[in-house]
Amino acid sequence: MITHDQSAHPQMKAAAFFGWLAAATLLALVLRVICLGTPSFWIDEIYSVTHATNLGTGNITKQFGFVPTYLVLKLTGSLPDAAYASDPSIWQSVGITESLVRLPSVVLGVLSVPILGWLARPIVGSRAAVLFMLILAVNTWHLHMSQTGRFYVQQMLFYNMALLLYYQATTIGSRLKLTLSLICLFLAFMSQPPALMVGIIFGIDWICGVRVRDPKRLTVASCIIGSVFAAICAGLVLYDIKNRPDNWAQFAQTTSQPAKVIIAGAVWYINPAIVLTAFAGFLWLVQREFRLGGYLAIASVLPIAIMGALALGNNFVHVRYTFVALPAWVLLAAVTLDKSTRKSLAEYPIFIRGIPAGLILIACLYQDIGYYTGGGGYRPAWREAFEDLSEMREPDEVIYGDFHARLIGAYYMQEDAVEEVTRGQLMDRLDESETQSWVIDKVGTSGGLTWNKLRGRADLIWTYDRHILQPYSSIKLFKHDPDRDPSLE
Repeated sequence: MITHDQSAHPQMKAAAFFGWLAAATLLALVLRVICLGTPSFWIDEIYSVTHATNLGTGNITKQFGFVPTYLVLKLTGSLPDAAYASDPSIWQSVGITESLVRLPSVVLGVLSVPILGWLARPIVGSRAAVLFMLILAVNTWHLHMSQTGRFYVQQMLFYNMALLLYYQATTIGSRLKLTLSLICLFLAFMSQPPALMVGIIFGIDWICGVRVRDPKRLTVASCIIGSVFAAICAGLVLYDIKNRPDNWAQFAQTTSQPAKVIIAGAVWYINPAIVLTAFAGFLWLVQREFRLGGYLAIASVLPIAIMGALALGNNFVHVRYTFVALPAWVLLAAVTLDKSTRKSLAEYPIFIRGIPAGLILIACLYQDIGYYTGGGGYRPAWREAFEDLSEMREPDEVIYGDFHARLIGAYYMQEDAVEEVTRGQLMDRLDESETQSWVIDKVGTSGGLTWNKLRGRADLIWTYDRHILQPYSSIKLFKHDPDRDPSLE
C-alpha cells in the first residue's frame, strides 16, 4: 500500500484479488462481444479505416491512434489498397465488417479493466479496486466506447495509466514509475492530443506539493523528466500545426455541442448514480486522505470543465472528448461502495448500507439494456435505411445526401450511389429535378440537411431512430416527386 492511511484500505488475499480480477475481465469480455456487429457503422469508424489504410500520412500526433486498426486489418488480410482508402464501396469485398473494425477497441477496452484495477489497488486497496473493475465492466459508456472503432478507449487507457502511475510515483518517490507515467502520457497524447489534459492535473498536484513542501513530489528528477516529455509533446504539436495547418484549422471552424450539452451529456454517460456516489467518495477521502481525494476530484472534473469552456468559444468539441474522466469518477464511486458495505458499519441496516451499490447496479442495468435494445447502441441506423432504400429505389433515381451519407452509403450499397449535396445545394437540386429522387437526411448533427424544409417538399417514407436517449438524432428517408401537387395534401 502507498496510501498514508494504511488501515483505511485493508488488502484482501492475493488469490482472492486475482480471482475477482479474472471475473471482472471475463464479464467485460462477454458484454463487449454481445451485439458487436449489430449497430451500423458510425462515420468516424469509416474515417478510422481510411486513416489506417493511409497510415503515416496526416498529423504525426494522431498516428498511434490508428495503429491497432491497421494491425487488425493487415493481419486479417482486409486492409484495402491505398487507392481505395476513401472508397468504401469495395470494402465489403476485402472483408471489412463492423465487428472487425471494432475489434481493436474491444481488446483494449477489456484489457483496461484489469490493468487499471491493478494500478488502482495500491492506491485505494484491493476491495475498492475490485469494485472499480466491476463497475467499469458494466458501465455503459465504457461498453459503448469499447464497441466503437475509434481511438477513444486507447486514449482513455494510457491516460489513466499515466494518472495512476503518477500518483504512485510521487507518493513513494519512484523514478521508474514516474518515467512509466510520462511514457503512458505520451502514448495517450499520440492517440489523441487532448490527452495532454492529464499534464494539467500533474501540474496542479505538483504546485500543491510546493505549497506543502512534499519532498516526494518536488524532486529534480520529476522536473527533468517532466520537462523532457513536455518539450517533446509541444514540439510535435507545433510541427503538425506548421506543416498540416488544415488538419488543425477544422477544429476551430464549428462548435459541435454547446457547453450545457457537454456537461449534462458527460454526467449522463458516466451515469448519474455513479456521479452521486462518487461525490460521497470524495467527501470520505478528503477528510482522511486529502491529497488523494483532491487528486481524484480534479481528475474527474477537469476534462469536463475544459471541454465545456472550449465549447463556449468557436471550437469543435464533443462530450466523447471527456471520456478520459470516466475511470476517476468510477474510482471515487468504488471507494464509497467499499466503505458503505464494510462490517464496521454493521450498526446500520444492510438495506441502508447497500443503497449506493443498489443505485449503481440498477442504473447501469437500465442503461445497458437501453444500449443493447434501443436504436443500435447509440449509432444511427444507416444499414437499415440503405437496405430499405435499395429495395424501393429504381435504378435511375438519384439519391441525395451529405458527405456522411455518401461514404456510409457507398459501403452498404457497395456503389457510390449517393450524390453529395450541402444544405444550400439541396433545394436547388430538387427544383431542377424532373424525375423522382430520394433524400437521406441525418438529423441532429451539424452535417445534416434541412429536414424541416423537406417536409413540405417531399414525402417522409420512414424515420430510423437513433438511441432512445437521443430521439432528435435520427435518419429520415424522403422521396421527392416533382409532379407532386401540394394542394392535394
